[in-house]
Amino acid sequence: MRNAIVYLHRWVGLAVLAFVGLAAITGTILAFDKELDGWLNDDWYTVLPQGERLSMDALVPAAEKFYPGKRVTFVRTGEEASSAYQFYLRTPAAKGDDNFENFFKNNTKYHQVFINPYTAEVLGGRVNGEVGLDKRHLIGFLLKLHYTLILGDFGKWLMGIAALLWLVDHFGAVYLSFPKLKAWKKSFAFRWNAGGHKLNFDMHRSGSMWILPVLIALALSSVYLNLNTQFKWVVNKFSPVTKVECACHVDPNAKWLADTASWQGAIALAQQTKPDLRVGGLTFLPDTRKFIVSMKGSDDLTAEVGMTKVYVNAITGELMHVHDRADETAADTFLAWMLPLHSGRVFGLIGQIIILLSGIVITIICVTGYLIYARKAKAREAKAVKPVAEIIPVIQTVSESNLATPTTHS
Repeated sequence: MRNAIVYLHRWVGLAVLAFVGLAAITGTILAFDKELDGWLNDDWYTVLPQGERLSMDALVPAAEKFYPGKRVTFVRTGEEASSAYQFYLRTPAAKGDDNFENFFKNNTKYHQVFINPYTAEVLGGRVNGEVGLDKRHLIGFLLKLHYTLILGDFGKWLMGIAALLWLVDHFGAVYLSFPKLKAWKKSFAFRWNAGGHKLNFDMHRSGSMWILPVLIALALSSVYLNLNTQFKWVVNKFSPVTKVECACHVDPNAKWLADTASWQGAIALAQQTKPDLRVGGLTFLPDTRKFIVSMKGSDDLTAEVGMTKVYVNAITGELMHVHDRADETAADTFLAWMLPLHSGRVFGLIGQIIILLSGIVITIICVTGYLIYARKAKAREAKAVKPVAEIIPVIQTVSESNLATPTTHS
């Protein structure tokens, strides 16, 4: 059995090596993606507070004017008074794609506009996901590379399958790392003074064992992010998964450029409905005329948009539905952990540092794994050539013997 697991570990590792290595290198940078993007584009992210912020109804038209023909479908409000508002715009979605969960998960490029909430001044705009190494597009480009290899759905599937194989391979790695439970300490040790192959082997095996929980969490969450539908289907077999978005449709035949109810009114209604929470973001679904106000609480897993959703009719301005975290199932909570666990933000700054360091360690594991394979492949090749080298002297001896033997004639 051990030989079979060694064989699988070798070839599965080689199959996913490039994918995992690329994800590790980009993930090291993306552990602080928002902070880095804010630092690179400080002139877009930061504003000078000037009294009261303007109504959302005054800010949305400014964003849509910047990119004519597109609709604002998401707004991220800043935590600090000096934070600019971020407006996300897109064109009509593909059929079945107009829902909150899929907004950031599809591979369609979306436009982003930064606006000063005190003056409605447009600070700048960009198309997220565009290939570019300039400061405006670098982080968005790395995110695309990290999740999809910039190959759209095909790349997303490739990374998802690689993540699944990587996840399963961890169990084989654990089995191989502990051949004798009594000597378990050896699997965590580094023979620093030995150098060469021994140290390389320890960097691969012991390095993996020291951060095994992080490796499994990253592999599992990667499967969730790239094979989302399939992942939820499996989880649903153990505990029911609640659909976050309500099934209430306002107007299935709504036109994209038609007028809507007050954006600010939707925010006010959400605040009235959930006075103990604060607004983190606002989504608009043009195809079905719904506002979704995301509300943040102290028990949310991250400081992102917010996990409580208040649905408002974007035609009448009436309350439609509230997705309260109190009604979540075990499966909902498990799924909610996936993205913040992958980024490390669920544990704040410490979690982000852990992800950054883990990316470095995973890169080392990939390199040392390949070196181990190359060394053993060379050894197997030499072993295969050896029998041939041993046969040649025998043939030569026989030939010389035949030449030395007198020939008799009858």
